[in-house]
Amino acid sequence: MRSATSALPERTLGSQGTLAFRGVLLLVFGVCEGALLLLAFRVPHITASMAVLVLTAFVLADGLATLFESVALTRGGFRVWPVANGVTGVAAAAFVLFAGRRPLTVLAWWAIVTGVLEAGAALSSTDATRARAAVAALSIIFGLFTLAGPAQDAARLILVAAAYGIIAGGLRVHAARRGMRRTGTS
Repeated sequence: MRSATSALPERTLGSQGTLAFRGVLLLVFGVCEGALLLLAFRVPHITASMAVLVLTAFVLADGLATLFESVALTRGGFRVWPVANGVTGVAAAAFVLFAGRRPLTVLAWWAIVTGVLEAGAALSSTDATRARAAVAALSIIFGLFTLAGPAQDAARLILVAAAYGIIAGGLRVHAARRGMRRTGTS
């Protein structure tokens, strides 16, 4: 039978692995948005719709990955932060896909709520890092910019989304690698 201390590295590895996967998702999202930016000047209306679709797909995948992480972590005790974050992502993606009204507003609020939840998770966990807190801050800033920014300027919005994806994705991967090194599981 395993002791509580021997189960800790496995939970940490699962959490760090999921964090790294979510970072890679963000990087892929950022690259896709960057590619859409190249098309924004040629086909602005279609590009804006595609940007929303790519963002919605990312939100859904990130929410599902976070829910998977919360199930994996349940063995060590229930954690509310990943569950709330995952449910928020899946709900936001479903609302955009099925309701279709004001998708940028829904996705902006998703980014803000997710940022607050990620900050709460980073501050309440034992492996809190500055990189995880920075990702939370970037998410909130991205959401606020999306709410305040002109919705008609698709190129600016896509550029900000691409920058958010690449920077936040890199920070998530960095935080996961650092957490893996700290526990000796890299």
